[in-house]
Amino acid sequence: MATSQGASDMEVVEKLKDQKITALKVLIADDDPPTRILLRAALSQWGYEIIEAKDGEEAWDILQQPNTPRLLILDWLMPKLDGLGLCQKIKEKPDYHPYIILLTQMTGTTNIVKGLEAGANEFLSKPFNMVELRSRLFVGARIIQYETLANAASDALKKNAEIIEKTYSLLREYANELKETVEHFSTDINKEKDAISRIQAKMEEKAGDLEAFIKKSDQGNAKT
Repeated sequence: MATSQGASDMEVVEKLKDQKITALKVLIADDDPPTRILLRAALSQWGYEIIEAKDGEEAWDILQQPNTPRLLILDWLMPKLDGLGLCQKIKEKPDYHPYIILLTQMTGTTNIVKGLEAGANEFLSKPFNMVELRSRLFVGARIIQYETLANAASDALKKNAEIIEKTYSLLREYANELKETVEHFSTDINKEKDAISRIQAKMEEKAGDLEAFIKKSDQGNAKT
């Protein structure tokens, strides 16, 4: 049975090795130094950037800084502020949605439900299986990357929508200006047409008078 489990674990490891993820920061909050050392060694080997805290308060202070980690491994039982309380404080931050793996020696459905309701995404019992932890971290990293891409795409769409709206607004302004210009020229042309028509009418009137004068002159000359 142990051989079967070992083979299964190795298969998972090989599958994870074939996958590539962008290096992410991971916050490890645990008051037990040997656990932190073990996690630091494993996660560093897996390509993660490690930040450590020895209790919940120190972890909370770290999370107030810029470029805070999005992957968190929190021990449930810690001094000053335990993992459950830290999860609840994180849950109250509206613009911060990390992937939280809660580690604990506590078992039972009730405790699991408490951890998940507090905001944890995963729940691993100590002593934890490193292959299982790695797979959970991999899932968390993928989710964070997809969320980052989705947010970037959403921001890009919003910016493009703003650019398109501004472009349409400028086109509407240009169209209105062009319409006003055409109407102005049309009015001027109509005025010119009216003026030409009046001049033409006067010229025709003068031409008629001249023609009548010439006929009258011709008649007078014929009598003499």
